[in-house]
Amino acid sequence: MRTKLGSRLLALALVAAALLASGSAVAQPSGRWGGGPKGGGSLLPLMLRSANLTPDQDAKVKELVAARREAARAATQQLRQAEDELAERLLAPGSMHLADVQPQLQRIAQLREQLLRDSTQAALDIRALLTPEQLARAAQTNGRMRQLQREMRQLWQEGK
Repeated sequence: MRTKLGSRLLALALVAAALLASGSAVAQPSGRWGGGPKGGGSLLPLMLRSANLTPDQDAKVKELVAARREAARAATQQLRQAEDELAERLLAPGSMHLADVQPQLQRIAQLREQLLRDSTQAALDIRALLTPEQLARAAQTNGRMRQLQREMRQLWQEGK
């Protein structure tokens, strides 16, 4: 059973993952939710803005993100390459079984886990900079964004 704090941490970790994949903690959101790869994006800038970071906190967040950016880019590039290799194997002539692509699947899973682990650590590092009041404001913004997402999904369903 997921606790409220656990759900919030998971949401923050997922947002941080999107942040690291998109490359900047301070970029303005673009596209639907922030313009990350494959249509994803980052809500972290919005949540951090709602937390009203001090200039010192803002500088530390920028440092944390910059320090992790290169590693995230390298891992993302490796993931794309592994996914491309899997696609090539699946489209190659001849018979193919799950066992034939198992090494590629394992590599993709390993890289995704690494990205998730790294982004979760970044989220925890950023979270440690926030006061309880700032964390509460960010959580409130996250709740409002989730509500808006639910409402948008409902509107899309009604239009079908």
